[in-house]
Amino acid sequence: MVIKSTVLAGLAATGLAWVSSGTGALAVEAKLGHLAPTGDPRHEVMLGFAQAIEEGTGGEVTVEVFPDSTLGKERELFEQAQAGITELALVGSVVANFYPAWSIIDMPFLWRDREHLVEFVNSDYAEQWSKDMAEETGVELLAFLERNPRILTTTTKPVRSVADLEGMKVRVPNVNVYTDTWRAFGVEPVPMPAADFYLALKLGTIEGMENPVEVMYHWKIFEVSKYLMPTEHMRAGFFLIASRQFMEGLSPEHQEVVREAAETAQAALAEKNAEGAAELYGKLQEAGMEIVRDIDIESFRERAQQVHETYMDQFGREAYDAAVAMGEN
Repeated sequence: MVIKSTVLAGLAATGLAWVSSGTGALAVEAKLGHLAPTGDPRHEVMLGFAQAIEEGTGGEVTVEVFPDSTLGKERELFEQAQAGITELALVGSVVANFYPAWSIIDMPFLWRDREHLVEFVNSDYAEQWSKDMAEETGVELLAFLERNPRILTTTTKPVRSVADLEGMKVRVPNVNVYTDTWRAFGVEPVPMPAADFYLALKLGTIEGMENPVEVMYHWKIFEVSKYLMPTEHMRAGFFLIASRQFMEGLSPEHQEVVREAAETAQAALAEKNAEGAAELYGKLQEAGMEIVRDIDIESFRERAQQVHETYMDQFGREAYDAAVAMGEN
């Protein structure tokens, strides 16, 4: 791959590192940031993603993985990808703040099950949104990685219906659809970075937090919260993203390696989630959490519908109706 000196200067300005490889060709050193601690399955999958890229490019593209919000919170990671400062990142629902149509992924109680969500993510709508996001934001979506459904934990009392939530302070990601959803459920939503919710629960700054079961266990939430309600109110996921500057700086062959590695990572995390959920509920119960299963889910579902209508303009009635129809098949 021949790089003109002017191009090299531009790459240096964006922070993209190019070094001499063992073959004499220029090699790329990229960074990948995510929020999870090293014990979380996400980190293991991202390490595998990095390894697959290095092996597939014969060491000409290497990726260093930075866990635990080392490179910044989700919004910062997305903005860094836009600027080409951080080449790769695994982020969550914050993507909808930059490309609003993706807010459909987080619509509460929209998805029947994981197969329903996966069908939509593989639809023509999602494919077009991915292309448009790359054009408009400079960030390419490499893959959508599933996670287990989001559930609720509280410190002070169990929640068996939406009425039990009235007035509680519940931590949510700093994403509009989350604050609007939990406000519809009757709580006082407290937007907060993931790195802060453990201490907030411990100090009583918040009374609840919602996240998938793997977060409840691997982030040791059982140490600071007592009740666990498997509400499964959202089936959100992670967006494995790449700076467009980074991707366009690679050869077509290396771009293909990165995209294939992303697909492998997508499958790997889905497998880990499916295998681990039941086991993690058991471990949380053994650790002292009370699993509350007699929940009036319909009371939550009724409140959720108003959120769907509020966000309809962001993803469009056509895409929404198509998503609903997929769940009825």
